[in-house]
Amino acid sequence: MQDISLLQQAMVHFIRDEILERGRPPTNREIGVALGIASTGHVEYHLSQLEKKRYIEREEHTARGIRLTRRGLEVKGRIAAGQPLEIFDEPELLLDLTGQAGGGRRYLLQVQGTSMIEDHIADGDYVLVDPDAQIEPGDIIVACERGAAASERGAATLKRFYKEQDRIELRPANASLESRYIAAEEWERDWAIQGKVKAIYRFFDQP
Repeated sequence: MQDISLLQQAMVHFIRDEILERGRPPTNREIGVALGIASTGHVEYHLSQLEKKRYIEREEHTARGIRLTRRGLEVKGRIAAGQPLEIFDEPELLLDLTGQAGGGRRYLLQVQGTSMIEDHIADGDYVLVDPDAQIEPGDIIVACERGAAASERGAATLKRFYKEQDRIELRPANASLESRYIAAEEWERDWAIQGKVKAIYRFFDQP
């Protein structure tokens, strides 16, 4: 973000956080209040500069028509243990979290549930998934069980991965839950690893 001012950087981060926490972009007035800018005209000027530099896109005549457009990672959907992986029709958000343009093929999933709470992955957190990472024993992975039919999405889970001689262990990080063991043949036939978790992001409400 070296090509924009510190105020404009703060504006991008505020827009990002509002979309992430509230599911919608802020209005010009809300941006002004949050950043201490008294004039909505002043907010409009900085938004126009961000638009020229392709940090945002805006829909005309819409109060909340801001969309982030660059240097980010897609929030592709949600993962809840034992449920189909919920993939959004459109990525929910582009996040500037890693400092790397585009982030390669990596993406974010929002976690639902507490099966990995002892690994400090809480309900509502975002996990960064790398589909190209090499998988080692003990890694936290996104694993999907294929559906019975081609059109059916199978169940997905976020667990630690361990490979034994004749079976796979998917281990939760929650003392109240038990590991799932899958025979090696069934694993090869019915399961696929979608990627390895590389980072966890958590956003806190401002006081």
